[in-house]
Parts: sequence; C-alpha cells; structure tokens
Amino acid sequence: MKPKIAVTSSYPELTTLFRRVSEEMATPAIVVEAVLEEAVQKLQEVLNQHKIEVIISRGGTAETLKKNFSIPVINADATDFDILQAFWKARKVSHHIGFFTYDHARLESDFLAGMEEIIGCPIRQFIYSNIKELQEQIIAAKKSGVEVVVGGGNTGVQLAQKAGMHGVLVYTSRRAVVRAFQRALEIIELRQKDLEQTQWLKTIIDHAFDGIVALNQEREITVFNPAAEKILGLPREKVLSRSADTLVSTLLPAPLLMDGTEETEKVLRLGDAQIVFNRVPIMVEGQNIGMVITFQDVTRVQRLEQRIRKELYNKGLISRFNFDDIVYCSSIMEKTIERAKQFGRTDSTVLIIGESGTGKELFAHSMHAISDRRKGPFVAINCAALPENLLESELFGYEEGAFTGARKGGKPGLFELAHGGTIFLDEIGKISLNLQARLLRVLQEKEVRRVGGDRIIPVDVRVISAANEDLNRAVQNGEFRSDLYFRLNVLNLKIPPLRERKEDIPVLINHFLNKFNRKFDKKVTSIPSYLKELMLSYSWPGNVRELENIIERYVILEQNNQASKELECYFKETFQQPDRSEVNCWQGDTITVREGTLEEMELEIIRKLDAKMNGNRTLLAQKLGISRTTLWKKLKEF
Repeated sequence: MKPKIAVTSSYPELTTLFRRVSEEMATPAIVVEAVLEEAVQKLQEVLNQHKIEVIISRGGTAETLKKNFSIPVINADATDFDILQAFWKARKVSHHIGFFTYDHARLESDFLAGMEEIIGCPIRQFIYSNIKELQEQIIAAKKSGVEVVVGGGNTGVQLAQKAGMHGVLVYTSRRAVVRAFQRALEIIELRQKDLEQTQWLKTIIDHAFDGIVALNQEREITVFNPAAEKILGLPREKVLSRSADTLVSTLLPAPLLMDGTEETEKVLRLGDAQIVFNRVPIMVEGQNIGMVITFQDVTRVQRLEQRIRKELYNKGLISRFNFDDIVYCSSIMEKTIERAKQFGRTDSTVLIIGESGTGKELFAHSMHAISDRRKGPFVAINCAALPENLLESELFGYEEGAFTGARKGGKPGLFELAHGGTIFLDEIGKISLNLQARLLRVLQEKEVRRVGGDRIIPVDVRVISAANEDLNRAVQNGEFRSDLYFRLNVLNLKIPPLRERKEDIPVLINHFLNKFNRKFDKKVTSIPSYLKELMLSYSWPGNVRELENIIERYVILEQNNQASKELECYFKETFQQPDRSEVNCWQGDTITVREGTLEEMELEIIRKLDAKMNGNRTLLAQKLGISRTTLWKKLKEF
C-alpha cells in the first residue's frame, strides 16, 4: 500500500507518536522531522517521489506549508490542555514566561488571562512567521527578562537554550494525532470519490455518440467532446476555455449557441450536412450558471433507425416455440407450466416476472401458441433496447413527414402489426413515464394514433409483458404508473430461477449437449461427475441462459481437453463472488439475521450488507451510517 499522507514533526517524541499511530491505523505515512522553510524543502523532495494527497503538520509549519503547496494540510495542533501543561511545567522553572507561537495560533487575551490566573504568573506572547523572526523574538524575549520559553517547537527550545534560557516544548497529545489521521483519511476518501465521479462523467461524455458542448456562467466553453469535434470538424484545443461569443462568427454556428434560451429538437444545416440539436440552460436555485448543447448528425440517426428496424423485422412475426420446447422435470416447473397453459387459453393480459435468463419470452411464445390467437401474428419487442423516440415510433408507427428520415407513406407500428394476435413487451419496466401513459391509453381504448398523425386506428391485440424486477416497488418509487401496472397485472406468472429447481439441471445438461453436438458436429455424451456436482452447488445468477452458454463452451473445447479445466476454473472463480442467497436475505429494506450474541448479529449484518454492496466498503459505511475508519475498526475487531 503506497503512502498517501506526509507528516511533518517538530520534535523527536512527536515523530515517534506519528509513526506509532500510522502503524496502528494501518495507514502508511512518510514522516519528515523539520519545521517552517526546512519542512517545505524536505516535503518537496517527498512529493517528487510519491503521490501524496494530504499533509499533516502543526503550528507555524502547517501555515507555511499551506502557502507553498496546493495539497490539503491538516493541523495536528496541541489542545488547550496541552498548552496548559507546558505552562505549568515552565512555572516550576521561573515566573518569567514567554509563549512563542505563529500568528494564526496566537492566544486570545481572555484565554491568556485565564492561563495566567491558573498558573499564578504573567505570560508574554511572542509572534513569529519564519525561523529568522523566531531567532529575533528569542533575543527580544531575553532582553525583556524572559527566563523560560514555551513553544516554538524543538527549534525554539534549542534557540532558547543557546541564549541562556530554559525551553519547554508544547507536546501534541495522542488524541490530536489520531484525529488528524482520521481527518486525513476522510479527505482522501472524498478526493477519491470526486476523482471517480469526475472520471465517470468524463468517460460518459467522451464516449457519447452525441456531440456535447457545455458553457459556464461566463459563456466560456468548458466541455467539447470527441463527437462534437467530429460533427463540427473542430479540434477541442481551438475552442476549450474560449468565449463562445468570440467563436460564433469564426468557428461555431450562431444558432447552436444563441443566448442560452432552451431549444429542443431543432434542425441546423452545416454545409451539406444537417444536425439535430438541443440547448438547455443549467439552473441552480433559479440562477442560470451555464448551458449544455447536445447534437447529432441526422444521417447517423437515419442509419441507426434503419438498422434497428431491420433487426426487428428479421425476428419475424410468428410464434416459434411452444410448451413442448420447455425442458424440465421439477414439480415447481410443472406447476408453472400448468398455470401458464391456463393463462394461455384466456385473452387477458399477462405479466411474467422472472430473472434474466429464465425463459420469459419462451413462455410468452408458448402461451400464444395455445391461445385462440395462435393463427394471428406474434410480435415481440425488448422495450429496453431502444431509445424513447424510436420505441414510440416502433410501437405506434408514424405518418409520412412525422420527422426527418421518416419513410415515404409512413409506417405501421407493432400494435398494428400484431392486430388479431399477441404483442410481447419484454422489460416493460424500462419504458419512460411518457410512453407508459400512451401505452395505458392503447390498452384501455384498444386504439392507436401514429406519431405525427391524427387518425385513430382500432387494434385487437392481446398483451403479454415481462419484467425482471419488482414492478410493485417501481410503482411505490414513482417510476411506474400504478394504473398501467394494474392493467398489465391481470394475470401474473412467476418463472422460478434455476437455483430453485436444480433437479432440472441434469435434464437441461443433456438437452444442451444434444443441441450443440448437432450444431458443431460433435459427439460429447456427458460431462464429468465432479463438474455436475459443481453445477448443482452453483447459484446460477444467469439462470438457464448461463447454463446453455457453459455447455456450448464445453462442447466446443472438449476435443482439446480444455473444457473440464476451464469450467472448473469458471466455477471456482464464481464461487468467490457473493452468493445470491446473501442478496435474497433482503426483503425491501429488511435484512434477516440469525439469533445470537450482539457481536455475532452485528457481524452478520455487516457481512450481508457487504454482499449487497458487492464489496464496496464506501457504500457499506454509508449504509451503516459510520465512517470508513469506524468500519475498518469493527472489521478488525471481528
């Protein structure tokens, strides 16, 4: 662990204390024994070799460091009690006491008077800001009759002794040192969090397909991402940190920036190309502090639309599976299939709930295949696969001229194409609230209106939807409309995850072996028993889809004798991840722990929370309402 903290010490005992606390807190620190200008010089050498994030110092040295470095400096100053102890010790030597301190730490007159009353003698205060001034003040104190020098660090004590006076150090207590290290760790954690958020945001901006330009309150350009460079044909170094007003006439098109008023979905021609842009002011407590402009090349939007439409239509509009295609032997799946068959023979809406990879679309196909609508079309769409504007036009269609690039004559939506049949809306929980409102109207009125059109088109469609999340919780969080949820959830089918029907695993293994033997012209008849045991012990977060992928890999690699070794490594690595059962100990905001001693239950809470947070100790500390240092101490105790 590389040190991120540098410490300056003014006397040997403090050096020892700093190093002891650093070791006890498992926080590596580089300790430099120097004060004032000398400390600046030595710390500069440390910074040249190490990536130091926080400096701990005290007194005048701390103030000197703040003036010379941009790194945060934490004061480990002595407490009032530490100062009183030094005065009490000095009084035993002489009643002629001089207190030497840096300007920022000078004692207030009432505090000094209180100290004088406690020790029963006067105290003169001498202020210095560097070693030269400290030397001068020592001489002045000697001339004024001071016999004992308090403060000034080890240097002050040495100078006092050289001038024929006594010197008393003001010792920093262990408590002050510990608190300084704790504050240093908090600053490092905050800086790391800020760095992660900054890098996270930068990565998003730099890899966005949309051009992004941001202006600050002074209308200086602060963000100009690679997509903006490509679309506008400008290198960012020509525009960053420059005033937008001076660039409009020479480099940037005026309509893009204007005066900061909000504009959405505006079309702008740049030579032979066209861009669609949005301009939004940044408001903080009613004050405009900047502006963000996003834009896309129209030709790219058109290519994306064409590709997505092609992929959708390549899927076909027919049901390709039935209940005979579902492989199982468990009683829980038998009950699920019986329930699905019962639902399939009705015309009511069905909501399928199940984790990713459990086969929700397979059940939707099968229910359509035994329904009275089986001769009609079966249309499936993944609602999370498309952006909102494309999803809207895909579901409800559009009229000619509804938007740039719209097909001549318009295009029917999937609800129209599913007329007389079934539409399967996968990942229904991912659609926006705006589209939820339109979908609710279609379900209630059984009619659609195309984008950009004014004609009402009646449709006769049975809706089967699916989600891999708790839509009821989404309703409670305001992320999903309650009226749409109740409309979709007339019939509810829950697909059990593979870990709840492990007796199906051997049957599924044989099924997928046969499937991939045919596909790859192989003759793999079985897998080793120890691998089967690993599979039966595994929690299968990816469910049947994950099992299918593993068997496909095994069949491909089996000829080179790599399969068994690779699968064994796969399971051993995965077993080290948090078990889904740890996550399933949560029900809403509740966690269940076994009865035991307070220490045992506290440990179990922390362990299960740690699994929930995927090992992120910062989130874990926030969830527990404690600092990372306190969390570290608890984990060390356990």
